[in-house]
Amino acid sequence: MAMLTITNKALAYIKAHGKPVYLELFQVISCCIDIRESPSVRLGQPHDLHNYSCEEIQGIMVYIPHELPAIPLTITLSNFFGFKKLVIEGWSLA
Repeated sequence: MAMLTITNKALAYIKAHGKPVYLELFQVISCCIDIRESPSVRLGQPHDLHNYSCEEIQGIMVYIPHELPAIPLTITLSNFFGFKKLVIEGWSLA
């Protein structure tokens, strides 16, 4: 079970679009250590459903990658010059 919450502003944004959301994990970057950038939050369903589990979180269907670490994360809404975007808070690179 994911430790994932959704802020009220993000919840309103998602509900206004009437779609589920999914977290898209980036590939692991291997350098001196393995790191992975914060996942993207996207509206809709992922194309590779077999790599996800689906959970209802706060009334929203969320597709969560099987590889997502069990850490507390929050989906929030970023607003930059009027452009709104769903983002993840609580992610650590390493």
